Amino acid sequence: MKALSVEQSILEGKQEVKKLFQFVKDHAAESTAYEMEQAIFVRLMQIGLTAMTCYFAQTGTGDVGETISLPDGVVLQRANDLRGRGYFSVFGKFNVPRSYYHCEGESGLFPLDAQADLPKRCYSYLLQEWMDLLSLRDTFKESEISLAKLLGLGVKSSRFKVVNQESVTAASYDTFYEHKEIPSSESEGEIEVLEFDGKGVPVIKKEAAKLKARAGKGEKRQKKKEAMVGVSYTVGTHERSAEEVAQNLIYPERTQAKRDAAKQAGQPVSSSPKAQNIRRLASLERSKTEVVKVIVHDAKARDREHKRPWIIVMDGALGLWAVIATVLKGFEYVGILDIIHVVEYLWKAGNALHGEGTAETQRWVYNHLLSLLRGHVGRVIGGLKQTLNKRTLKAGQRKALQDAIRYFTNHRKWMHYDEYLQAGYPIGSGVVESTCGHTVKDRMEGTGRRWSIDGAESTLLLRSVYTSGDWDAYWDSHMKQERTRLYSRTSEALTIADEYDGDLQTEKVVGM
Repeated sequence: MKALSVEQSILEGKQEVKKLFQFVKDHAAESTAYEMEQAIFVRLMQIGLTAMTCYFAQTGTGDVGETISLPDGVVLQRANDLRGRGYFSVFGKFNVPRSYYHCEGESGLFPLDAQADLPKRCYSYLLQEWMDLLSLRDTFKESEISLAKLLGLGVKSSRFKVVNQESVTAASYDTFYEHKEIPSSESEGEIEVLEFDGKGVPVIKKEAAKLKARAGKGEKRQKKKEAMVGVSYTVGTHERSAEEVAQNLIYPERTQAKRDAAKQAGQPVSSSPKAQNIRRLASLERSKTEVVKVIVHDAKARDREHKRPWIIVMDGALGLWAVIATVLKGFEYVGILDIIHVVEYLWKAGNALHGEGTAETQRWVYNHLLSLLRGHVGRVIGGLKQTLNKRTLKAGQRKALQDAIRYFTNHRKWMHYDEYLQAGYPIGSGVVESTCGHTVKDRMEGTGRRWSIDGAESTLLLRSVYTSGDWDAYWDSHMKQERTRLYSRTSEALTIADEYDGDLQTEKVVGM
């Protein structure tokens, strides 16, 4: 195999550019703008391919002399011939000739691989990144079709899956966040907020069988495994009255009408403060405790001296509340039951008593919610019990009331809403709810989608990185970590600096 020629690749590149403009000149009159744009793009891809061959020609074959001496004293001899390596770039495929050093009983080295920081697989890092970005949104098959349409590249969907799983592991994910620079204090809010929830992921039959080998009488076999979802962020305080919150939740049209009237009158309209620097994590393999610990670790790194009040907002999963209590034992925090779940129980009870969609039900729910928001949880529970005991009710009505009574009783210690509103704390778990949607559901669910545990985990971790705004920084970290894994031996022999740790700690990591 011959070495690439810089002069030849430059000449070919100039010829391609010349042919491009000649093509435009010759076919402009007979082509639509759409047709011409397509044709130009195809020719630009060829120019890009030629430019990449010029890069490798200029870089050379990795010839560093007749021998390479390894740190352990082993001497590798340069082979007489060059060995090719396929390189699949975003512009297309070509072969890269490389010098090879070897000796009997030792694995050989290709210095160029380390010098050019080539990936393990033939797909370039840029192509891998684009493949991942496509498959983060769409199925692997749809991603294959998109790449073929956009760039004219034929990459099978199975390769998207492999690249996806190799782009993130638990170790690479954790290493990135261990080194990631914490947000500046100026960009943070006054309150540290943590939220947790779970979201089911449909799994393939083999994985589903492991979840519940034998279903009990009347039970259906499980088809989903729950992904644990956690978020950490800061937010500014926002004081509001019980009346404001109740009206916004039960009569949102009234709230909107007031806002519209204020805007028309030129009056300022207040808005809720936005969550700052959201860290998201969705995982199928990690336990509830592990995910909680990761998110707590992130929050502690952002509030090392515990100067901010810590707020935990969740739904009514008592098991998860127990995990929180264990992980944060001895640490001061305020637990808050998500108000949306509270309202759901009120609606079920109100609909059962007064009918669905009636004005009477709406008033009933509003009044009971207002009482809860004012701190009268015991009074609400007592009133529901009184209705249950003194009125003649149907079975469905009794169940709705009993469910609400049980829910409020079991979670009463996290329902001091009068105190939370006065302090300006958030009382809804909207951030983790939305994370369950756009980080998990939007990609993991859909017609015919079934996942292996490994495949789901890599996709969830990549989507966690992406939706946390850390994609560019993570990808840079991924390449540096892979360079260390692949070429530490070669780099040491060639005295190529491995600055992975230093880079992560001295460079400012910028999110997407």
